[in-house]
Amino acid sequence: MVSMTDRWDEAEFEALFREQYARIVRVIRRIVQRDSEAEEICSEVFLRLYRSGPRAAADGMAGAWLYRTATRASIDLLRARRRQQSKEVDENDGSQAEDPAEDALTLLLRQERIGAVREVLARMKVERAQLLLLRHSGLSYQELAQAMQVHMGSVGTKLARAEAEFTALYQRCQRRQQKTPQLQTAKEEGR
Repeated sequence: MVSMTDRWDEAEFEALFREQYARIVRVIRRIVQRDSEAEEICSEVFLRLYRSGPRAAADGMAGAWLYRTATRASIDLLRARRRQQSKEVDENDGSQAEDPAEDALTLLLRQERIGAVREVLARMKVERAQLLLLRHSGLSYQELAQAMQVHMGSVGTKLARAEAEFTALYQRCQRRQQKTPQLQTAKEEGR
């Protein structure tokens, strides 16, 4: 399907784009939770593939290359967001403006859980975070093996390790969040 020249055949690349674009955008959207950013990252991923030439997607591995590159780019965005949020909190001395539309307790709790999950994914080893994200996106073990370029028999083990790392980091994040209000209250009482 993919030619072995240094440049893409335009029709070949367009067919690949049409076949894979919607799937790759869905994977990215699940990670970044914003349509505009998902489409932007997806466009960047396809641009990287185009610039890399058809050899990057040799042996029918275009889908795997796209999944891997898209999840890495998405994780990079999550890390950049986390750094930006940290910087903003430091600049605001920990105070953040409240949005009246987000007063509902359930919405707040949901957003905290989503934020915690994203924070944990951003702290994980990239390969393990990718594996979890791709599995959560509905890929089978065989598709995971292709996307991650690992032996089919090792997918279960790698997935179990990724889940264990995620669970440990998530629990640590939850404990830290539970301690933070107590520390803040103690600091305020000390004033």
